Amino acid sequence: MSPATTEAVHYGQLFHQAPAGYVMAATDGTILAANATLCAWTGAEAGALAGTRVLDLMPAGDRLMYRTHAGPKLERDGHLAELSIEILGPDGQRRPVLLSVTRTADGAEPRDLMIFFAAPERRRYERELASAHRQLEDAEAERAKLLREAHHRALHDPLTGLPNRRQLQETLLAALARAGEQRIRVGVLFCDVNNFKQVNDTLGHAAGDQVLEHVARMLAGAVRGADTVTRYSGDEFVVLIPWLEHAGELDAVAGRVRDCVTEAITVAGTELRLGMSVGRAETAVPEHAGAAEYEELAKALLIAADQDMYRVKTATRGSLREAPDVVA
Repeated sequence: MSPATTEAVHYGQLFHQAPAGYVMAATDGTILAANATLCAWTGAEAGALAGTRVLDLMPAGDRLMYRTHAGPKLERDGHLAELSIEILGPDGQRRPVLLSVTRTADGAEPRDLMIFFAAPERRRYERELASAHRQLEDAEAERAKLLREAHHRALHDPLTGLPNRRQLQETLLAALARAGEQRIRVGVLFCDVNNFKQVNDTLGHAAGDQVLEHVARMLAGAVRGADTVTRYSGDEFVVLIPWLEHAGELDAVAGRVRDCVTEAITVAGTELRLGMSVGRAETAVPEHAGAAEYEELAKALLIAADQDMYRVKTATRGSLREAPDVVA
């Protein structure tokens, strides 16, 4: 069998086994070939529809509509898309279908390729397609949500919900870049809860977690809207002040941060008064600094604030108890 003959056989199989009704017709509506599906729908024997008219498959009303509207459009545009009609089946039964027609001119004579989609089947396919599309959209939305959640978890502390050290690094570098452009200074406060280890040792780690959550809330309420509070590690918190224009601004924020935890709180049935050591550092930023310089400035700023915090802690250690005060 030659390749051309094999191809013709394959096309013939596709034509007759298609789940929709297929007709090849002359431009005057005479059926040249009809597939097995359409023969089954109309109750005709295989090959019996050849030589009959397409219009004879339709009830009188649809024949009139096809002659007056569909036929002229096909002549003008060369195609029809999903024309809703009925075809006559055995014993006069009517089957609703959607008819699409394409006029081809591959051979010597133009031909009309007609496809009859069973309307219920077509609607089912459309519903399935719409359902699959919604499932894809839902899956993509869930994927995007999971990515956002993963990104948030990567940049935030799970206990307090505050940004973590990684997020601080990104935010600090961005603040330094803006400061260089706008000729402002950037400040950092390094905060440590005094004698926090004693809370864990005497009241338990659950109580220590409650203290950290309390401190986080107090710090977030004490700073300005543009400032960022970060849980740096353990009982250490860092406050980034990205915008310093006037002398004394950093000291004012540091004072509010230090005082925000002085009120008594109840933890594990025990009232405590907390204290906090606050170190501070600030820097100007060269106008045309590069990424490497910003990274060096960020590192130096954190180290300076950390060292100042230890200086404050050492200076006040003599006046502190070995554990947070217990309120009688």
